[in-house]
Order: sequence, then structure tokens, then C-alpha cells
Amino acid sequence: MVARFAGALLGAALVTSVLLILMVLMVVNREQAPDSKGSYKIADIWQPERSLSEFVKPPKLKRPPEMALIQPSMPTQAMRVDMPTARIKLQAAPRPSMGLPLGLGGDFARDTDFIPVYVPQPLYPRRALSRGRQGYAVVEVIITTSGGVRGVKLVEESPANYGFGSAALKAAIKLKYKPRVIDGRAVEVPGVMYKFSFRLE
Repeated sequence: MVARFAGALLGAALVTSVLLILMVLMVVNREQAPDSKGSYKIADIWQPERSLSEFVKPPKLKRPPEMALIQPSMPTQAMRVDMPTARIKLQAAPRPSMGLPLGLGGDFARDTDFIPVYVPQPLYPRRALSRGRQGYAVVEVIITTSGGVRGVKLVEESPANYGFGSAALKAAIKLKYKPRVIDGRAVEVPGVMYKFSFRLE
């Protein structure tokens, strides 16, 4: 038993000694300088001097503010154009006196005179309106059995050359009436005079 223990102790001491020797050799080899034969000299690299120009980043230009289109404020003027209206004066021919004659069937026939149903307003002449002139025009018409008019003609115009007569003729053509009735029948009425007055209001 003692011999086995002594042999094991001796083997351990031997192994430990070998390991220590190997460690010392490794440390010594690392500290030795490298052999001059295995070293190589690297040639110096020469580079020509270059003039370096410093690049200065230009300052960022500020975008000019957008110019708003300013429109001059024009004073608004309320323009009121008063269009003059033409006053129409109706002047008919004298009405004959009419009785109530006895009809053929023993009935009394009722006679009626013409009655205006529609009287148009004439347009104020532009020339007279621009110059502020007033005037009148007299026309003559024939009232037909249907209530219309025909044979319209100008009788008088004052002042002349301002368009009062032409405006009166255009309006007179559109006149509408309930026709005159005699003995139960509608009859034409000639020579009916109308006066159109043009006044600025």
C-alpha cells in the first residue's frame, strides 16, 4: 500500500515538473526579438502635396414669401336706374247716343260700346331717356269686331324726332278690346284716338 502511494506521488511530481519546464520555455520564446533575416523593410510611400480647396456650403436661400395679389378695392356704387313709365291717356271718339231698338224676335237687343281689355305700356324711347325729354304721341286705330286693332297710324307727336311716335305705334298694335255691339252684333269702330303720354318719374 505504501509502495503504491509513493509511486503515485512520484509520477505526479514528474508530470508537474515537465509542465513547469514547458511553460518557462514558452515564455522565453515570446520575449526573444525576431530574427533580422526574416524582417522586411517597407518602402516609404511619397504622395505629392495637393492643395485642398475648402468647400463652403452656400447658405440656404430663404424662399421669398408669396406675394398675394392685392386688388385695389374699388368703391362700389349702387347704381339705381329708374326706368320711366309711360302714362297712357285714353281718348276715344265721341260715342253716338244709342237707344234700345226692338229685335226681330220680339226681344230687346242690348247695345254695348267698346271697352279696353289690355293696354300695353310703351317703351320709353332711348334717345329721349338719355336726354331727359318728356313728350306724348297721338295715334288713331280701328277697333275690329274681334276686339283687335288695325289701321294704326300716327296723328301727332311732340316733341318730334325723339321716338315718341314710334313707341306709341308699337304699343297701339297690341291693344285689345271688347268690341262694340249694336243690335246684338259686333261692329268695327273707326277713328278711335289714343294719346300716349311719356313722363319721367
